[in-house]
Amino acid sequence: MPNANLLVPGTGGITLEDADGNDVGWPVLMRLKGVIRGVQGKSDEELVELLGMDHRPGQLAPVKTSLQPNVSLHPGRVLRVAYNQLQRDVNQFLYDWRADLRHSAGQLLDFLRDRKPEGGRWNLVGHSQGGLLIILASKLLEEEDEFSRYVASATLVAAPAAGTLNAAEAILVGDNAGARLAPVMRRTIRMWPAIYQMLPMWPAVVDADEEPVADEHQLTDTGGWPGVEGIQEDLLLRAREAHSLLRDPLSFMEEVDVRFFWAENRETRTAIRRPTSGPLGWEPVRIEKGDTLVPFATTLRTIGTEHGPRVSRFPAPCEPHAYLCCDDGVISRVRGRFE
Repeated sequence: MPNANLLVPGTGGITLEDADGNDVGWPVLMRLKGVIRGVQGKSDEELVELLGMDHRPGQLAPVKTSLQPNVSLHPGRVLRVAYNQLQRDVNQFLYDWRADLRHSAGQLLDFLRDRKPEGGRWNLVGHSQGGLLIILASKLLEEEDEFSRYVASATLVAAPAAGTLNAAEAILVGDNAGARLAPVMRRTIRMWPAIYQMLPMWPAVVDADEEPVADEHQLTDTGGWPGVEGIQEDLLLRAREAHSLLRDPLSFMEEVDVRFFWAENRETRTAIRRPTSGPLGWEPVRIEKGDTLVPFATTLRTIGTEHGPRVSRFPAPCEPHAYLCCDDGVISRVRGRFE
């Protein structure tokens, strides 16, 4: 049997459902439609309970996937709007994109092992957070070349391999579901380990002279969140632990054909300054070219420029981060790696 292809979608690229099959959607759908089946008619407090999570320190799996009594949420379906060119002949890995990245990576590794094509291996496409899961899945193995028993190639499209300042913006502002739901999303997002684990690995908080502040005031430490309620030390610890695994991203991918696909076509934030008069302390002060979420040069510099030969750069014109898997130029290169 030939190799099989598998898509690992990004943050929000998979809907969430309750046990009755009600679709509770994701923030962008909430913004586009206002309310959808599963959230219609709920108060702000009910939405916080519905979308909130509970974790126990030292345990990767969530204790609760919803804070509403007798309710649990699970992955529903992949959103066609972001992956309509990877639907018909590509398998899909579904996961809860709110959860600890290492928990989801463990589920991915089980999937790769249990469903490995007979006589073949997997060609993986990881978009955004999905790319991080692929990296972390390889790190769960004992041998540096063990991942290659299951995986022939990995194409990491717009993977925030060094994090993204947009994760901090989501925690601080929470307006990706629209202004009305921003207070709700701020409270819920602060319960999602994956968002913390995608905070920047580089020193993104700077002083008035745009010099990096001390480590204890960076975003993976409690000192990086003065006056912000609901920041959990356990989730910051999870961020630091995940970052330690992501810093050398390809060290357990020997014999796997890995490529990073990054865009360098739109303004992308790389630093913030505090204190400020901006919303909840959010004041971007440094911008470079990227895909609106992943800054190209900063990411490559942080993970190591020795990975440059594995990088494919997509300048303008091409789609922004969320829709790079719909971009004709990107998707043609992805499909070329399936052959």
